[in-house]
Amino acid sequence: MVIKSDTTIQESPTSSEWSQRKTKRKKNWLPYLFILPTVLLITFWLYKPLLQNLSYTFYDWNMLPGTIPQFVGFENFTTLFSHKDFSIAIYNTLFYIIIMLPFSIIIPLYLANMTQELSKGYRNFYRALLFVPMIVAPVAISIIFQWLLHPTNGLVNNILLQLGLIENGIQFFTNEFWAKFMIALIAGWKMIGFSTLIFSASIGSIDQSYYEAARLDGASKRRMFYTITVPLISPTLMLILTMSILFANEWTFAFIDVLTSGGPYGSSTNLYYIMYDFAFKDMNVGLSAAASLMFLILFGIIAIILQIITKKVTFYDN
Repeated sequence: MVIKSDTTIQESPTSSEWSQRKTKRKKNWLPYLFILPTVLLITFWLYKPLLQNLSYTFYDWNMLPGTIPQFVGFENFTTLFSHKDFSIAIYNTLFYIIIMLPFSIIIPLYLANMTQELSKGYRNFYRALLFVPMIVAPVAISIIFQWLLHPTNGLVNNILLQLGLIENGIQFFTNEFWAKFMIALIAGWKMIGFSTLIFSASIGSIDQSYYEAARLDGASKRRMFYTITVPLISPTLMLILTMSILFANEWTFAFIDVLTSGGPYGSSTNLYYIMYDFAFKDMNVGLSAAASLMFLILFGIIAIILQIITKKVTFYDN
């Protein structure tokens, strides 16, 4: 009786095969070695402070040398929600976002579309002129507007007085309504050039054959703008909209700090500035960390919602 065995003997790899496997493993690790420095820097400068900030939300600490943080649990959150300036900061944050939207989307979009029809030389000149405020330091802009809007010696008040529109100079930065309104206007004015440049690049990349076909069909410039230009730059529109909503706090921070310091009576503060106020004026790191965590959660949810909307409404010309 003969028993057949199905067992096969696997040959050991040759030296050339070992060399190929070693080379393949080396190639697999090589891309990760290139991105390792970036990952380490991001971890050290972003995620490490983020985790530290999360831990500070449970402590009471004034940052003074020699002091030890005291564990207080969720007390910082209860203090934050009952703080008189927190609700004002949320309202002002929404106010700044809404007021700045025309300056970051509507006005730049029309300016970009209008300058697109100019010759190359004039087009570049006007776009560069609009972009100048973006590269000027916020502190320098604040000083300029402090002079322009000064209640007694300011150019704006003097013109209004000479025209007989007002009897006394307007206190632009010490009046509760005017203070936050002027902060939003100044920050929005600074952002016009940036958005115009982004929209100009997006409009310039549109295939001109669409416009040629529309002209042959007798379409007006206004109709071409709304039916061709706007749909084809919808990804850029959603990008600028997302940036305007998420970064309005950051764009207004410098002007609030220099021009009003959050006043009068906290009327011009926002979520970004209130975090700074808690940490470096009240010397309460825990309260500032709690406010920043709420800021992160709130705007994280908004960012996710905007991403979902972007996927549904944007159109890509592939």
